[in-house]
Amino acid sequence: MKLFRDCPLLVGIGATAIILSILSFALKDTVYADVGGGAEGPDEPALARVFKAASMGIYPWSMEEETQDSLDTEAIPPEEEAEPGEETGKEEPAKDLQQEDTDISGNSSFDISGNSFADDISGNSSEEETYEFTEVDDDYFTDALFIGDSRTVGLSEYCEELDTRATFYAKISLTIYDCMSKEFIKTDDGKINVETALSQQQYGKIYIMLGINEIGTGNAEYFKNAYSEVIDRIRALQPDAIIYIQGIMHVTEAKSSVDKYFNNDNINERNQAIAELADNRNIFYLDMNEVVDDGKGNLDRSLSFDDVHLKASSYERWHEFLLHNGIIR
Repeated sequence: MKLFRDCPLLVGIGATAIILSILSFALKDTVYADVGGGAEGPDEPALARVFKAASMGIYPWSMEEETQDSLDTEAIPPEEEAEPGEETGKEEPAKDLQQEDTDISGNSSFDISGNSFADDISGNSSEEETYEFTEVDDDYFTDALFIGDSRTVGLSEYCEELDTRATFYAKISLTIYDCMSKEFIKTDDGKINVETALSQQQYGKIYIMLGINEIGTGNAEYFKNAYSEVIDRIRALQPDAIIYIQGIMHVTEAKSSVDKYFNNDNINERNQAIAELADNRNIFYLDMNEVVDDGKGNLDRSLSFDDVHLKASSYERWHEFLLHNGIIR
């Protein structure tokens, strides 16, 4: 009581620190899941996590029901059982790829026949030379880099053609807010972040798919601004690279129809926002949803094992889409 009477400010500061630390600990697996440490590193002090999150625009009330990484806890789909008389492993490219009726980017460039490409690709109009998507082969990806969350982790695990040629900087729960600063890339000298890695090696193409874990934080404009900052930094570090912004993959109708945050309306809104960052000269927008959707704007449930991530065999559709949507300049 004497301390409270003599030093009320000190007591108040101490009490506030304790309350914030308790909140940080209680929310470390939800609101603060992508702040601080994690599975690949030690956690930061609880109080430090609160202030770091605040600097990222993340507060205890940022999400009322869902966690930022609640959709990104399973990077790798369970092994699929082979049919009787069928060897296990990757399937042949799917021959009945479904094509979504509408493309939010106005950039429907993939035809299941492989012969038709759109004349108009997404992005900002310019009098300077622009490029059209065309078909490429797997060697196109020998100088490519893929940056992404668990969905991209799955692409590396289940698409040997890409994994043996391209570089992958992908991690479960990675977001646009921490993709440049989080240290998860293993080297002989320890772990480094994407920014450091990009300053050490140049790439010809850089593919980005991030955004599903960020749905519960900020709005589409906030997300777009953060995405734009990342693109600008990558352009500064990789001035000669072609940058592909990949639209966020949809979730199934079963997930979208019951989830307040992680639904396809929110995903479409954010995809429309980041599509505007393309300039058709150095930065291009790709929407692979057209080859994994059910025709109604939802992820085809038969292709997913958890309503969010693709089955192992379904990654071939993504691979085929990339083969039909390359830029040659």
